[in-house]
Amino acid sequence: MHKRKIGIVVSDKMDKTVVVKITNYRKHPLYKKYVRKSTKIYAHDEKKNSNAGV
Repeated sequence: MHKRKIGIVVSDKMDKTVVVKITNYRKHPLYKKYVRKSTKIYAHDEKKNSNAGV
């Protein structure tokens, strides 16, 4: 079973595929401040019910 991730849909221009941006915060090893890291993943959307920005 895959781990669930929550993000924002960035692009829905492809057919049955959406691009989702996932943001997480990590503590910098030297400066001890929290740094925002983001990852874009591709997700399958069979019914095409996701819109960008949601």
